[in-house]
Amino acid sequence: MPSFKFLSSLRLTVTLLGFAMVLIFVATITQVELGIHEVQAQFFRSWIAWWDIMPGSKKFSIPVPGGTLLGILLIINLLAAHGARFKLNWNKAGMIVIHSGILLMLLGEIFTGLLGREAQMVISEGEILNYSTFPREVELVVIRPDGDGLETVTAIPQARLKDGAEFPFGGFSVKIHSYYPNSEILPDSEATDKFDKTRATQGLGKDYAVLRTPRESTDDRRDLVTAFVEVIPDGGISQGCWLLSNAFKGEQSFEAAGRPWKMSIRPRRIYHPFSIKLLDFSHDRYLGTDVPKNFSSKIRILNPDTGENREDLIYMNHPLRYGGLTFYQAGFENNDMTSIFQVVRNPVWTLPYISCAMVGLGLLWVFSQHLIKAISRRNKISPAP
Repeated sequence: MPSFKFLSSLRLTVTLLGFAMVLIFVATITQVELGIHEVQAQFFRSWIAWWDIMPGSKKFSIPVPGGTLLGILLIINLLAAHGARFKLNWNKAGMIVIHSGILLMLLGEIFTGLLGREAQMVISEGEILNYSTFPREVELVVIRPDGDGLETVTAIPQARLKDGAEFPFGGFSVKIHSYYPNSEILPDSEATDKFDKTRATQGLGKDYAVLRTPRESTDDRRDLVTAFVEVIPDGGISQGCWLLSNAFKGEQSFEAAGRPWKMSIRPRRIYHPFSIKLLDFSHDRYLGTDVPKNFSSKIRILNPDTGENREDLIYMNHPLRYGGLTFYQAGFENNDMTSIFQVVRNPVWTLPYISCAMVGLGLLWVFSQHLIKAISRRNKISPAP
């Protein structure tokens, strides 16, 4: 069949690898403006990537095959080529192992993009946390205190936050008057005419003004997500306007349906069935200098489901693997009193190691077969003594 012949052709392989080289080049030069996380999502984990060839005030983008599309096409090409040309015999065993390793590597990247996630745990000495946060994502939370330290938390994801969105609760609703994916917040006395005319009438933000700004893309900056939010009783009028933002720490209180509530915009959380307590963070330096030598965190793992209560040490190149998660020592702040863990969930993290081992074993098999044949030919043509 012509279609199968095309899918199994070496010409298609070379073409796809050429597009992969172009994609890597484009992503590399674009990373200067967008940052590694945005480039990874826009170019390597997409079907079609749009490359802006005229960055600046004028925008002109052209389509480039994304990493997901190229990876799937390479998998199809590899399987079709084996079905068309390769036979199961010992002479081809090395090439089959090599290609199987490459196939496993491509599948590993696809599953990592689909199943993997990366968060952070920012924890101070003596603090106990049972959740991680996503620094580049936020959520709007409405919290009902239930007494005895218990709370009922309703989290609204960032994708649902927009101008005019309204979320009902028992006896009242929360309505977003204005939503800013990124913003600049200044005291009202310092605001210019460019700032939004809307002002909060309740809460911490009564004396602040907001200006809509472009989304951040560099790795060392975060969006200041902001919203003017109204609390509206059922069948009543607005109780006022609150300014919520991840620039503010803590929650803001309000009264509704005859009881106290709290709300805030904060980094999106993911809760774990266990807790981690930071016992001590150490920042070692080379003697007589400020050059870092080692970062390490002494922690205690508390798991009520298993009764586990033990200490462990996380330091550079020595992560903690627990509960399907990997905790890496990523940074520190607050005068060496706060540790930052990178929390990674990747169910297929072993696939790259297995695929590399398979490729190495296949190459060793192929080279050894060629070496044996070369030695055999040389012995046949060598003159008798």
